[in-house]
Amino acid sequence: MQAAAALFAEHGFAAVSIRDLARAVNTTPAALYHYFSDKDAIYRATLEFVFSDKAKATSDLAKGQEAPEIMLERLITWLIGQFLDNPVMTSLLQRELLTGDRERISFLTKEVVAAPFREIESLMRRLAPNHEDTLSAVSVLSLVLGYVELTPVLEGITGQPVTRERDMAFANHASHLVLHGLSPRPDAREAH
Repeated sequence: MQAAAALFAEHGFAAVSIRDLARAVNTTPAALYHYFSDKDAIYRATLEFVFSDKAKATSDLAKGQEAPEIMLERLITWLIGQFLDNPVMTSLLQRELLTGDRERISFLTKEVVAAPFREIESLMRRLAPNHEDTLSAVSVLSLVLGYVELTPVLEGITGQPVTRERDMAFANHASHLVLHGLSPRPDAREAH
């Protein structure tokens, strides 16, 4: 699954053949067909392999017993870290979103994204019961994915190197933004 994930992430689903997959794991195409009905089955298994533990961890982080504000910041920090530390996972998600294959997007949605998204919605409901929890959950994911997408160009845009500290500063900022909008932080008001 790791070899398949790396190939699919680098070249995309359409460009990877069964022969390529077999070669990557030192076997034959026939041997792969013994375990998988076709390339689609290998790809679905690969997506599950890459994303399922991340989806479970996301769900677990969003349904803890701590204060929801702390959970939100921890969740955003963790998600950013997962995407930035797992380039194969990030590339697979980006490719799927760009390719837009309905069947694979549906599979990814049902098998990977739906459960953690529901937990994020529930967390947002606890944080802001008077706001639309679905839109709030979408906003959280949009902030995270937007930051991940922009990371390759951030140094050129901001003039600041992208470091782990910068990533964590963004996670803190994104949490504040979700919780309080653009209102000043209490510590920022005291400094003026």
